Amino acid sequence: MIIPFLLIVFVFSTGVEKSFEKMFYVGSFLVNPQLTKKTDDSVKTENINEYAMSENVVDNKFDTSFYAIPDDVLSLMKKAEKKYASAEKDGKIIEKDCSTHNATSEYNGIYVRNTTLEHDIDIPKYLKGKVYADIDEGEPSVLIYHTHTTETYELLDKGFYTNERSSRSEDSKENMVRIGEEICKVLESLGYKTIHDKTIYDKEYSGSYDRSFENVRKILLENPSIQIVLDVHRDAIYQKDGSKIKPVSEISGKKAAQITIVSGCEDGNVVDFPNWEKNLAFAVQLQNKMKNDNPTLMRPLLFCSRRYNMHLTSCSLVVEIGTDANTLDEAIYSARLFGVSLSEFLEDY
Repeated sequence: MIIPFLLIVFVFSTGVEKSFEKMFYVGSFLVNPQLTKKTDDSVKTENINEYAMSENVVDNKFDTSFYAIPDDVLSLMKKAEKKYASAEKDGKIIEKDCSTHNATSEYNGIYVRNTTLEHDIDIPKYLKGKVYADIDEGEPSVLIYHTHTTETYELLDKGFYTNERSSRSEDSKENMVRIGEEICKVLESLGYKTIHDKTIYDKEYSGSYDRSFENVRKILLENPSIQIVLDVHRDAIYQKDGSKIKPVSEISGKKAAQITIVSGCEDGNVVDFPNWEKNLAFAVQLQNKMKNDNPTLMRPLLFCSRRYNMHLTSCSLVVEIGTDANTLDEAIYSARLFGVSLSEFLEDY
């Protein structure tokens, strides 16, 4: 385990005196102070991904603890090693780079999978569209919740799965709550106040979106400062032979679960979704930011004929981090990367 330390640095800017700042943490990860949000009009924020924090990590983007398996996950892994030591191998887990898989259009490296019935997607148009987010740094601006709260991941990277391990759990140490916690931790450390709704909505799968809708609407009424609403899930991809697909990319020498942003629209039987184009502009521009920071982290943006409660705000999205074939550690790593890029994206708002 890396022991945190303090480092004093000089920050220079034209027309201002020298100032001293301590290094701060993304969660528990040491990060250069020049990467923080600007503290006065003369000091501009730099891209966190341009800085090398350690000589021990490929690409040196962060302190080595950013890449380490969290202690709580290590504990779960050790227990799983014993519990499933003699478990049956019920199917293969196949690693696959899905960064362009099933894309129907592409523009400057932004891949989109359009499954709608009536809409084409003009990527350049939505790249230029207004994002309706007015961030108040003193109030909560981001809400993260999980309609399918109990979705889980593999704990061990073995290349196979066993049916003895369930793909769902109410244990927040290993379901989607753990992933949401990681995103919130990063955002909070970078100056954005968050609300993390940890309610389990899918004890019964049917009706889970109706239940999350009611509570999210209540949270939004109580917290009108919230601009960004993210329903964080994981996906599941199966093949006919029973094998599972694990969408994965190696980033800075570590496996990351690939991420899908989902944006819906009015289409066919989907109605009462007047703000869908505002959401789509947010989705396309966030996809572009993620692609620029980590080119293979994202799967194609899924543009579909669904609401999924995204009609509640103008910056509401579903975010799927990996599948049930990815490991919890891979998903947590991707959640960290996602949180850093999202925080940088929001600096313009």
